[in-house]
Amino acid sequence: MSGIFYQMDLLGSAVSASEKSHRVVSQNIANVNTPGYKTKRLEFERLLAQLQSSDANDGAGSGLPVKDLEGLEERVDGNNVNLEKEVAELKENALAFQAFSHLLASRVSTMRRAISG
Repeated sequence: MSGIFYQMDLLGSAVSASEKSHRVVSQNIANVNTPGYKTKRLEFERLLAQLQSSDANDGAGSGLPVKDLEGLEERVDGNNVNLEKEVAELKENALAFQAFSHLLASRVSTMRRAISG
């Protein structure tokens, strides 16, 4: 599996997975003061495999491979969201999204040049 079409499909799936990961981290931040809420993470590699194996890239948000993070320190109210870590995760995810988007745009530009000659 190689070639520009495979690369574009893979990068499109990576952009979609980054967007979904951004949603999960944003949900963690929104629930930083919710008693009993547990920090969640999207299993990025598993989602990427799902996106590549099916045509259902609708982004409906259901069926996402999300898991509760274990081993985090809980506060008295049972919440274990660490706002600083979540903001760092959000920034890291934003950088990944930007890199995937830039690479995808580069591949589209290469296709345009090849078509126009």
